[in-house]
This record gives sequence, structure tokens and C-alpha cells, in this order.
Amino acid sequence: MTTQAPRSWRAGALRRVGSATAAIAIGALVLSGCSSSSSPEGGGDAAKDIANLVTPAQPESLDPQISTDSIMGEITGPIFEMLVTADADLQVQPMLAEKYEVSDDALEYTFTLREGVKFQDGSDLDADDVVASMNRWTRVSVAAQEAFAGSEWTKVDDTTVKLTVTSPSFLHLLYLSQVSTAYPAILPTEVLDKVGDGPIEDVADIIGTGPYKLTEWDADQKVVIEKWDEYQSRTEPSSGRAGAKDATITEVVFNFVPDASTRTLGLQSGQYDATTELPFDSLDQFKDDENIVLDTYMVGPINLVYSDDASSPFSNVVNRQAINTGLDRDPIMLSAVGSKDLYDLVHHNMTLGQKSIWDTEVGKADFNTVDVAKAKEMLAEGGYTGEPVTVLANKDYSEAYNAAVVVVEQLKGMGVDATLDAYEWGAFSEKYRERRSEWDLVVFPFGTELDPTQTIGFLPTRAGYFDGPELQALLTKFRSAPTQAEASALFDDMQSWIEETRPMSRIGDAHNVYAANKDLDPAWFDGHFMWWNAKWKN
Repeated sequence: MTTQAPRSWRAGALRRVGSATAAIAIGALVLSGCSSSSSPEGGGDAAKDIANLVTPAQPESLDPQISTDSIMGEITGPIFEMLVTADADLQVQPMLAEKYEVSDDALEYTFTLREGVKFQDGSDLDADDVVASMNRWTRVSVAAQEAFAGSEWTKVDDTTVKLTVTSPSFLHLLYLSQVSTAYPAILPTEVLDKVGDGPIEDVADIIGTGPYKLTEWDADQKVVIEKWDEYQSRTEPSSGRAGAKDATITEVVFNFVPDASTRTLGLQSGQYDATTELPFDSLDQFKDDENIVLDTYMVGPINLVYSDDASSPFSNVVNRQAINTGLDRDPIMLSAVGSKDLYDLVHHNMTLGQKSIWDTEVGKADFNTVDVAKAKEMLAEGGYTGEPVTVLANKDYSEAYNAAVVVVEQLKGMGVDATLDAYEWGAFSEKYRERRSEWDLVVFPFGTELDPTQTIGFLPTRAGYFDGPELQALLTKFRSAPTQAEASALFDDMQSWIEETRPMSRIGDAHNVYAANKDLDPAWFDGHFMWWNAKWKN
């Protein structure tokens, strides 16, 4: 039986920035421009094949199986590989596996490994490494803990491994093939024996099989990856993350610069060659810059998440529903991204670009009603008496911070004594995850998730998780759907849970803008630069 991963369609969700601001390549995200040499003193040096990327926040960890920071996926994608991956159509293709087979009852997956593959420490990849890596991933990854609960990876022989699952599910190959966060990277057994289920902390233990290796991590400053000359590439044509990987740029530097104006000036001066996070309020500065080429991509939802701590007034569902009733999403998103062309309003947990597989009418009729008077009545019913409320935000992502500023003003209009509490990413992330008694609402920029179980309301380690038998029965039913079509049919039930418990309020989907030096030809796929197929034009 052949099983393919369902398509998320995110690549089709392009939006035009505006002809006066940016040139958009509709369809494939391809940057082009006239050729010229990069300044040796600036960022990219064509003679040395170095590319400098600038980003607002550094990762807390570079452990690919544990970290849920999107920048982690950006940095480690060229370092680590998986058994299978996704091609340009988001279909499953072998990577470290030479081939794979699925049993007729969809309870066993057999992977035959490629021969001659080495890790960046010179050791050979074998079945022991794969079994150790995949069993650890099923224990430590937020996604795998649920989707692969009760599963087991075993060694058949030195080049063959088997995955045995407890029930058929469309999720298995979907999760195994996607590189984003907490993904199923293959690491050496020696590293896994050393770190166990704790996060990898030593730079020397970031060892993969990919075309680039980690050479430096200067905290708060930069991460450097370098071309690995011993990389064993597949021979099939390159497609998405599948097929051949041709690393021509010898070094990629990820520079961490929280200040938006500094990033903007650095791009204009040539100090930096590319960014995936061009500040929205900087677009006009680039409209006449012939040295920079811009394009857009759907970066993901901006959501308002409620604290589930018992001390918060929003531990009461009536108060959560009140805020949801009074929110006016359009001015929030307009402040976040600066243009109506750079956001969508979507009433359910998934994104507009995923409509073909994740769509529902549940909640649509009552979405964005903007009834402030009703919100005040509901807050009174929920027992809110004017106590101070803290709205948590982060300073590093301008779209989320700007949205939070407007949210606070709208809360005040509903009679809520709201105050904004903003931090840089590291402190923000810790407070959001670990100290929920210190805030009441948080404006959070999320990535696009593969399926509804990875969104707020269904994640036991995140705020807004209201557990109980009904939720567990729903999750079990959804995850056991053997096909994408059957899972899609259950999305109504998933969204009904969100509407009833209200763990979060959807604000809108932000479309981000990335920029690159016109002489840099960066390969792009599914929200990430693929540095192994990037090159300088000279």
C-alpha cells in the first residue's frame, strides 16, 4: 500500500504587497535580479561564498527534536535530515531512507536505509542510530508524543528499521516528512546516549547528516553553519526538501538583531544579505532600492491566548467568550502588518491556505461580530469587577507587538483594566510557557501547523488546555482517522470544541515579507530558505 502526505497548500497562500512596494513572483517563490558583485566589507562576499542572514530572535535551543522555535528550524534544516521528507508538492519522498513500505493494515512502516551515509563526525549512519533517534523523538517531541503514542521503532537489520503503531492514522507519514519544529531528525547514537531526553546543550553535539554543519554559536550574536564537503547527496532532481542538495555557498551566518531599524539599515547597507522577517513598517524604505528584491509568504496566525491559571479572570469561560465577542480584528491586523493585502481573517484554527483540507462553517456566523456592549454584559456575568489584567507580548516580532498594543486599547474599551507587558523573545517565551500566573492574555505569533491537534486548545503543554474525558475522546477519534479525507470530516468537531471552551481568539493570519540581495539566488520552500540550493550569481 502506498501512502502520501496530504498537502497543506501553504505555498499557494501568496499575497501581493503592492506594486509600489515590492515585486511579487506569483507561484514559485523565486528571487531574481541583475547581477553585480557584493561588497567584500558588507554581508555577502561572492568571492568567499558567504551569506549573512539577519533575524530578530535567536533560538533557545538547537535541539531539532525538542525545540519549538521557528528560527531553530531555519538554522538546523540544512544540518539534519530525516528518513523521509516533503517535495515541492508536499508529498512524501525518501531522504535517509532509500525506500519505505506501509503494510496493508497501515500498522507497520518499514524503512530501508541508504548505504554510505555518514554523520558530520565521520561515523556511519546505521539502523541503531535511526531507532535511537526515532524512539527519542516519539518521547520528547510535542507532536510525536500524541500522534505516535504507543508506537515502537525496532531494528530489523543494519539497514532496515520498522515502525509499529497502535492504530492507523493519516498523521504518521505527515509528521515524519515535515521539517518545522520538534521534527524527527536523525542523530548519532553516541549523542543520544549522552543527552538522554534532555535538550542538547553542547554545540559539539549538534551533529547531522546534512550538507551543512554547525561551527559556531555566539549567544545573542550569531550562529554559523558551514558547508560539509563529505555530504552524500541523493541523485534525484531537487524538489522542495527532497532530491539532490547542492551546497555552493560555503558559509551561512545567522545574525540575531532584535532592533528592527538596525536590521533595515543593515540590509540597505549590504551588511546583511537576506532576512525572513522584514519589518512591515520598513517596506516603503525598499520600494526604490534596486539592490533588494522582496517577496511574501504566509507566516502564520496571530492569536490571543487566555491564561488557564486559576488566578486569572479568564479561567472563567464566560470572560473568555466576552473578549472574543468584543474584539475588532481588522484594526488589530492592520496595525500588525500595515496593509489589508497582508492579512486574512479566518474563523477557525487552521489557515486560509489550508482550506482544501481544513475548512468548516462552525463558528463562522459569530466570528468578528465586534459587539462591545455585549462583551461588557458578559464580563459582568463572568464576575469581572475591574481588576488589573496583564497582556503579555514580545518585542522582537513587530506584527505581534503592534497587534498587542491595539488589543490593549480594545480591552480598555470593553471596561477591562488592561496593561501591556512586553519582553524580548527569550524572557517572553519563558513567561508564556512557564509562568502563566503572571499574565492573563498573550498575543502570540504562531507558525502554520500541520493539523488541528497542534493548535492552542489541544496542546497539553501550552496555555488554554482544558482537559477532560470529552477532549480525550475527541483527540483519539481524530488521530485514528486512517485517511486525510476522514480526518478533514472531523474538523467540525475539533472546531466545536474551540468554540465551546474558547482557549484562544483567532485574530488573523499574517503574511510576512522576506528580502534578499539581488545578487543572491536563494532557494525558498515552505517558509524557509534552503541554503543548500542557494548561490551567488557571480
